[in-house]
Amino acid sequence: MANFSLPILTQFSGNKPAEKVTINLSKLGANLEVQIPDSNEISADWSVYPILGANKDHPDWSGQQVAAGTWDDANDGMVKLTGLKVTVPKAELQKYLGRQVELRYRFANESGYDLYSDPSVKLKIEP
Repeated sequence: MANFSLPILTQFSGNKPAEKVTINLSKLGANLEVQIPDSNEISADWSVYPILGANKDHPDWSGQQVAAGTWDDANDGMVKLTGLKVTVPKAELQKYLGRQVELRYRFANESGYDLYSDPSVKLKIEP
């Protein structure tokens, strides 16, 4: 199984991945943006979404899926996208106020085969 790089939380960690990030809810808009590092391990027909919780197989919360590719009529096939971003609503993060929660992203395909980012990012949620 492939290990995927840490996601990048540009609102709080700049353009660098970090294993621990403090999220100040007062400085956060409606959503936490999660930038997904590009990977050659994933094809254009997969999707990606954020998950919260210590158990990656049964997360506390799963976000909305974003397609990893798009159809290209000129080439009559799927084209992989780069610079993918997913979001975690502020309302979900508020549930962990004063605590720490693990954030990962999860790739999935139609056959039900899932891959996770590893290690997770530890988010410390503050007011």
